[in-house]
Amino acid sequence: MRHSCLFAAFTLTAFGLAGCGPDSSSDDGYLNPATDVDLPMESFRLRNTEGLAPVLQYTTFQDLYRGLEPATDGKDNGSAMALRGHLDAFLGTTPTDDGSDYTSVRNPLDLINEVIRSGQVSNFNDGRRLMRDSIAEDEAASYNTPANDALVRFTETGGDSAASDSTWIYVMLDWTYNPMQDKVYRATQFVARAPADSEDNPAEVASASWSGRYNASSFGDSGFNQPEYAATSYTGRTRGNVELLQEFVGTQRDTLTLTKANGLEINGEQPDCVKVVLTYGESLARVFTSTDEEPTLEENGERRPNPEHCGNQQNGDEAINYETVVVSSRQ
Repeated sequence: MRHSCLFAAFTLTAFGLAGCGPDSSSDDGYLNPATDVDLPMESFRLRNTEGLAPVLQYTTFQDLYRGLEPATDGKDNGSAMALRGHLDAFLGTTPTDDGSDYTSVRNPLDLINEVIRSGQVSNFNDGRRLMRDSIAEDEAASYNTPANDALVRFTETGGDSAASDSTWIYVMLDWTYNPMQDKVYRATQFVARAPADSEDNPAEVASASWSGRYNASSFGDSGFNQPEYAATSYTGRTRGNVELLQEFVGTQRDTLTLTKANGLEINGEQPDCVKVVLTYGESLARVFTSTDEEPTLEENGERRPNPEHCGNQQNGDEAINYETVVVSSRQ
């Protein structure tokens, strides 16, 4: 039987977020309610609208995007602007005039998260109600689209985007309740359509995934659910990979890792690996970089972490260390 744990490997190792249950829960008396979803919408772009409840505060990268801002101008050696510029291609951001925040985003993960939060799709609402029912009965259950051969498709009807970027396909959406851990897990996977040969500048995101863990006692079947941990991953066509690990309990911290990075300049160099650890309680950013370093090295016939690779560097190895502006009310 297939399982639907899509947390990044480093997330599983560091935080033990394993425990996603099987993608069919009929043995426990619950039927998997996942069905095909085909949702047309005028625009994939998310923005705050006057007179309506804000939406940008729920986007995944806003805390990090704002939190990169140095408390004192210049102390970051320009790294905040460089990092935001690199992320813009993945997130589809429209930055504010000073570049310290954004006024809109257009990307597949923020969009499906907002559709779920706002309750626009009845079948997604069924998935969250299944979680609440299973929590109340203390029995395992899962909503899983692959198990039912269901597909989630969003279509942008009012934009002028290329055909490959106006239909977004989510090959997996899963909620799972694990009663032994008293946790709810959600995972999403997106795969972009292949661009046509005539597309000169296709959308950067080739694939993406999001995974989160929730405290079952506070998990609701409507509105926004605050995860305890979340892992986001983007695979780009030309700019490399983006991974963001967010910790919302205990240490309030985001860890951004860019690998196979292309066109990014930090400290006058062009590293292919950048790790940023942003600790919100301390309002402190640490930026680690490396170039042409493999994550692991072979030693005596065994693979071991390469301490020179940016992902393995420790406090004291950072290229830049600076105080940031205060970011409150993380979510």
